[in-house]
Amino acid sequence: MKKHFLLFFVFLITALAFSITLLNDISYNVDISYAATDVERILTNFGIHEGYYVGDIDIRLALQEILKLGYFTSVSYNLDDNGNLEIIFKPNPIVTNYEVEILGDGLIDKKNIRSSISLNTNIPLNLNDYQTSMKNIQDLYIKNGYQFVDIYSNLKMTGDEIILEATEINNKEYSSDTLVFIVKEYSLWDLELRGELSQLDKEDIKERIGFDFRKDWNNKFFLFRPNAKETYPSFQKIQNILNSLNQIPFFSANTYFGFEVIEIEENKGGELLLVLEGDLRKVVPQEPVTVNSITFVGNESIENFRLNEVVNKFVPIGEPVNNLDLLYAYDNVQKIYYDNGYVYTLITPKYQDEELIFEITEPKVGDVQITQEASAKTKPYIVESLVKIKPGKVFNQKQLQDTYISFMGTGFFKDVIIQPIQQAQDVIGFKITPIESGKLGKLMGGVTWTLPDNAEWYQGFTGELEVQWLNPFGYGQTFSLNTSLNPMRNYYSVGFDYDVIKLGGSDLDLSAGIHYTISEDGRYYSNIGENATNYLSLSVAPRYSIQDFSYITSSFTYNNYTLVDENTLNVISGSVGYLYNSLDSPFRPYNGQYFQISGIGGVETSNTDNYYIGATTEGKLFNSFYKFTLGNRLKLGTVYNSNPDSNLHYLFNVGGMYSVRTSNFYEQKGENLFLFNTELAYELATGQVPLDLIAYFDYGSAQDDISNLLGDGILSFGGGLRFTIPLFGQIGFGYGWDQDLEGKVWFGFGQTF
Repeated sequence: MKKHFLLFFVFLITALAFSITLLNDISYNVDISYAATDVERILTNFGIHEGYYVGDIDIRLALQEILKLGYFTSVSYNLDDNGNLEIIFKPNPIVTNYEVEILGDGLIDKKNIRSSISLNTNIPLNLNDYQTSMKNIQDLYIKNGYQFVDIYSNLKMTGDEIILEATEINNKEYSSDTLVFIVKEYSLWDLELRGELSQLDKEDIKERIGFDFRKDWNNKFFLFRPNAKETYPSFQKIQNILNSLNQIPFFSANTYFGFEVIEIEENKGGELLLVLEGDLRKVVPQEPVTVNSITFVGNESIENFRLNEVVNKFVPIGEPVNNLDLLYAYDNVQKIYYDNGYVYTLITPKYQDEELIFEITEPKVGDVQITQEASAKTKPYIVESLVKIKPGKVFNQKQLQDTYISFMGTGFFKDVIIQPIQQAQDVIGFKITPIESGKLGKLMGGVTWTLPDNAEWYQGFTGELEVQWLNPFGYGQTFSLNTSLNPMRNYYSVGFDYDVIKLGGSDLDLSAGIHYTISEDGRYYSNIGENATNYLSLSVAPRYSIQDFSYITSSFTYNNYTLVDENTLNVISGSVGYLYNSLDSPFRPYNGQYFQISGIGGVETSNTDNYYIGATTEGKLFNSFYKFTLGNRLKLGTVYNSNPDSNLHYLFNVGGMYSVRTSNFYEQKGENLFLFNTELAYELATGQVPLDLIAYFDYGSAQDDISNLLGDGILSFGGGLRFTIPLFGQIGFGYGWDQDLEGKVWFGFGQTF
């Protein structure tokens, strides 16, 4: 009997589970027009139609698929005995708008984040699109190198409820119909050393890592801060940190490297701690030990006494020392190599029989491969001459720096990529790829304006303009056309200059030029001390390279003047001197030195008793730190004129854009010259149009009496902006005051010095 009852019960349950009903009507409790097509497709796939028989199991399976569409919080149904099926939808909240808010410094532009979001508004939120959008934002950050971000929103899911909460973020209020994607960006706050590593100087390790930790960034004066984005640990920056740590000899193989979240209330984004934990590297297994002798094996470039000097600070001979003392000695030996530019030197410390041994491997330069771009036009012999990395020599960082300066100093290249290639443990090769500048030329010059008396306002402009075509044929040539205009003085000048480096593959550079000037009213010329109505000059200036950045210079010029009294003056002049130029750019230097000294002279061809002889020297120094570049120039000159009463009377001059800003060109003239300029540039922006804020001081003096040079000169001080426009070069303008505190606007193309 029991057996029959059990079979009947199982049959009953099965019948109920798979009971079928003839559908007379299908209805929905709410409007689902936004998803109707997909819902009807799913119902059709499961055979749920009016006039068809349907089972409960089919309805349940169909509702599960409908729920996967993402529009609904829940989906249920009612099916009565008459075959009326009501599907009950609970839609997700309706999103009328979506916004993006960033807790951090905006590593990715909001516009780009919004473009990665794919949501339809004014209908219930589709959770599938929502999850896809969240992933797209995450992928966008990872694609740009940032993995440490949290992405969330004001959408809350609690049990069977999904709601949009009204929220306030970044001092902005959002209503409950706005979906806000919130991106929390994590910067790197500080470094924490744990375990044996806590014995190390944390600030020293941070400095050597070279990362801008947010804690230190916050404490810096705002002008000395780099871009805030530098405080975020991108993939590349993490790799740089690891590379730096590998060069610091304190860390053992079991050192833990990781990141931990830390809460800093005053910061708007998230913060991470960089954690280093583990044991110190072991030079000796037990401590203390006594060192009775120190030996260096394999060093060629640094003298033994210098190495002994740094080791003895931490390891006194005959006294007990511990493992950390030996590590500090090892570290300082490595530092002295790095500080002297031997950055690839391998050093291994060993201790045996009371002897501390440093095994040193100084890698030499192997193959140097120069790869020019397919579109490059510069001839190989010029490119090869600019490479200062020589095979067979012990590698030094200065060779890289000199190579970079050599390329960039020509003005022909916008960059040079230098890649080291490890060919053996003691051999490093290099692949060098110069990137040629795409600029057609450069525009330089200066303009000043003075209120004219009894003339139109536009006649008050005085200026010089020069257009340069750099390396147009690839032979290291520069062509330049220059003009000088002064309508008030009825003066106009035009000239053409030609310059070529490494002439025919030799160490000889050559410049040549022709200039013509006309001035009906007569124009003053400082190199003859007279006024002339016409002037023609032909010049040639050979320059011979004696070593990197050092040259023997010379120039020869024929000058023909038509004086205001209609007499003609012919002068042959020349110079010979020495030049050192390691400026990293001829247009906007950041670092480097410039020194020039020359003897000058000239003689009147029709009367050799009339001549002049003198000397000039000029020095420039540029240094950059953070976003600041400090530049200084000092120029001195003196000349002796055999007959000051003759037409040939050489005089120096100061005034104008390239000596003392806000002053007129040739404002002072004399046989002795003193010129000093200092300029501090602050980098406001980089990129396609670099922008600098500058403050300057100029002092110039040209006097016949040398004792008056420092007292009777002219000066200018003030500030301005300088920016670089592609194809044109630098343009600067500003406002300055002279020695009488009279202000004036200045404007010019190119550098003042």
